[in-house]
Amino acid sequence: MTLESFVKEPLQGKTSLSRVFWLYGVLGSVLYSALELFLNPGSEAVMRMYVIGGLIFTLYVTVATYRCAMNCGSAFLGRWVRVSALISLLLLPVIAYLSLTGVLTFDLPALDGERMPE
Repeated sequence: MTLESFVKEPLQGKTSLSRVFWLYGVLGSVLYSALELFLNPGSEAVMRMYVIGGLIFTLYVTVATYRCAMNCGSAFLGRWVRVSALISLLLLPVIAYLSLTGVLTFDLPALDGERMPE
């Protein structure tokens, strides 16, 4: 399998749903998340590019999941996966906006309800 077919076949609906979910979705997300370990969190430009790359990757996996949804043994599961993918695609611009504007943060509040110092 060439790199080109590895990337194109899920978008063409030629891959099994389980492969798209586990290989592209789960393992791909873990590998992309691990990339953040090598980035400078203090650089706003680098982190913004990382977020944009993550959004592009999420878009790719979601479209591939939709296209390959019917490549499973259950018609019900295929329809459920397609509906879930459509909902994800509709929410992706909202998540992108919230993420790029800095609204989505993972700051933990202190026990007394105030923010912890950085």
